[in-house]
Amino acid sequence: MLGCKSKNDEVATAWLNDGAVRKAIHAEGETVIGKWELCADKIFYHHDAGSMIKYHKNLTSRGYWALMFSGDHDMCVPFTGSEAWTRSIGYKIVDEWRPWIYNGQVAGYLQGYENNLTFLTIKGAGHTVPENKPQEALYFYTGFLAGKSI
Repeated sequence: MLGCKSKNDEVATAWLNDGAVRKAIHAEGETVIGKWELCADKIFYHHDAGSMIKYHKNLTSRGYWALMFSGDHDMCVPFTGSEAWTRSIGYKIVDEWRPWIYNGQVAGYLQGYENNLTFLTIKGAGHTVPENKPQEALYFYTGFLAGKSI
């Protein structure tokens, strides 16, 4: 289980575990469903969307650009999984792993694939890249949207 990441999460946790709040929002009491947790693996759901690979192939093969990115400190979805997913699309590598630079420093690494698909990592960022590395995120988003090489 992952811990809370900010004071706001602690406040939300305390609020949602308050008996009066639970009653007001028609949630079962703590004795019935337990304490509310920010991150819990007790909710089960059926994955019915299927793979998104066919959609990415369809769009990139038509000339649309795609940028897949991950923070290299993401404990929810490790960048290695995102990298493997991107590789599983099956496109040929056209730009081998190389660093990308922001403000004179290595900000991460990227690999380019045919059909304008790029996979990029952000050094020191977790799951919420724009929150963890806002300047770097703005830089690569802006460059990508402008069609510039990152």
